[in-house]
Amino acid sequence: MHCKIAQKISRDPRLLKKAKSNLSRWSAKIDGPKPRYLKEWQEILEKPWPTIAEMMTNMSEDATRLRSSSPFAGILNEKEREQIYAAFRA
Repeated sequence: MHCKIAQKISRDPRLLKKAKSNLSRWSAKIDGPKPRYLKEWQEILEKPWPTIAEMMTNMSEDATRLRSSSPFAGILNEKEREQIYAAFRA
């Protein structure tokens, strides 16, 4: 799913604003210390796009862990998500 998201952002870098907005919204809802993943994603999203794309699609343990709390919700529309789910069900 994150590979498709990366492809879409590569075509329209303005979509990164959605991930940053998600992080800001999540962060604002947390009273007290911020979870580690928020800090990590904030640092990642400050980097150049190629570095962000590498991290979000990498198969490393850290990247896999971070994808479980991905700020990229809302980048893919329902049809795009369903196409990915259908491909894995086939």
